[in-house]
Amino acid sequence: MKKGIWGRRPLVKRRLGRAPFKEDPFTPAFWKAYQKRFRSREDELFLKPDFWDQIAEGYDDLEEQAFYRSMVEEIVASLEEAGALSPSKVVLDLACGTGTYALRFAPRVKEVWALDISPKMLEKLEEKRRAAGLENIRLVQADWREYTPPRTFDTVFVSLTPLLNDLSQVDRILKVTKRFLGLVQWAGLRENELYQKLLEELFKRSPRKRSPGAVILFNYLFSRGYPAEVRFFSGVWERRRPLEKEYRRFLFKLQGEGLSLSEEDRDRVRAFLERQAQGGEVRSRTKVRIAFLLADFLREPLAFA
Repeated sequence: MKKGIWGRRPLVKRRLGRAPFKEDPFTPAFWKAYQKRFRSREDELFLKPDFWDQIAEGYDDLEEQAFYRSMVEEIVASLEEAGALSPSKVVLDLACGTGTYALRFAPRVKEVWALDISPKMLEKLEEKRRAAGLENIRLVQADWREYTPPRTFDTVFVSLTPLLNDLSQVDRILKVTKRFLGLVQWAGLRENELYQKLLEELFKRSPRKRSPGAVILFNYLFSRGYPAEVRFFSGVWERRRPLEKEYRRFLFKLQGEGLSLSEEDRDRVRAFLERQAQGGEVRSRTKVRIAFLLADFLREPLAFA
């Protein structure tokens, strides 16, 4: 696993597209306008509970990945070292999934609010919460875009959710953050070799261009006067899923590409995965680069002339 180093250097890219922006790149408006270039109506598919419900059953197999476990433990240790996790803190784990982080936060803090849109994800978290005997995790099943918490939180943590691709939702997150904000986001690399092969062979295309992710988040916070510490993690996830589950997951992803799939297309996708399957399971490898951003709002804010 390759890891970056902490730093607060702006991540502004030299070329931000063909059409120049009139806004100053050190303003929030610039980054909001830039991020909109990567949004499409298909993104809504990944903000609904259906997608997350269907992958909840096998979601925890990521914990079997040494790279993933190491990344999670180092992120938790960094939060604790910064003071974002301590016995007096109340934490919001937004888009908590099956509790990868919430279960690790709970022994270190006063209370964790674990919020997710997926009932199936929260069912898994509740099973694990009971098995661990943790009484200080409060489960909240809600769509963050329509939910207003009744309180603010000492620390807000958000990991690998499409919500972070909408800076208006980041604004809402900032409003409920009293001091620490921890964000885990894709950092320019999320390449599933099997999915790319399927797209190329069956549809003669490559995956659509995605948001730069962490680059935008860092610079958006920077433009608002909140410099974040940044750390990068690079590695490979290798997963095995039952053929039927991988088939349904790929159909969702293909819809996210803007493809309208006919019955013939669906049959071709299933046949492709059947050719890849071994013992009823499909193996896939995903190359990833992930960034962890940590902002402390009690630091002296940046000022721009």
